[in-house]
Amino acid sequence: MGGLNLGVRFLLELASLAALVAWGLRLDAGWPVRLLAGILLPLAAATCWGLFASPRGRFLTAPGRLVCEVGLFGGATAALVGTGWLAPGVVFGVVAAASLTVTYALGQHRQVEQQARG
Repeated sequence: MGGLNLGVRFLLELASLAALVAWGLRLDAGWPVRLLAGILLPLAAATCWGLFASPRGRFLTAPGRLVCEVGLFGGATAALVGTGWLAPGVVFGVVAAASLTVTYALGQHRQVEQQARG
């Protein structure tokens, strides 16, 4: 189950970035604002993930990782719903919550931290 959850988490991470791109590009604003939002939002999310949640994160701590994960997955859920894709947003939110629950129940977050420290 642990390996399956890690695969699901990876797909959730990619889908989160795609959801942020979609939301940014569909904003009710001029095309320069939409383009900037569609680029900068996922870039900011990927930077946060890389610093606080990835196995090689510079500031990898359990609280930082949890805040980043909840922020990214929650933001992606809100982005999908805000874009008008209610059903995909709800499904994404439920799968993300289940994956986070399994991650912390199985202690996978600690395994990542231990691997990063060598």
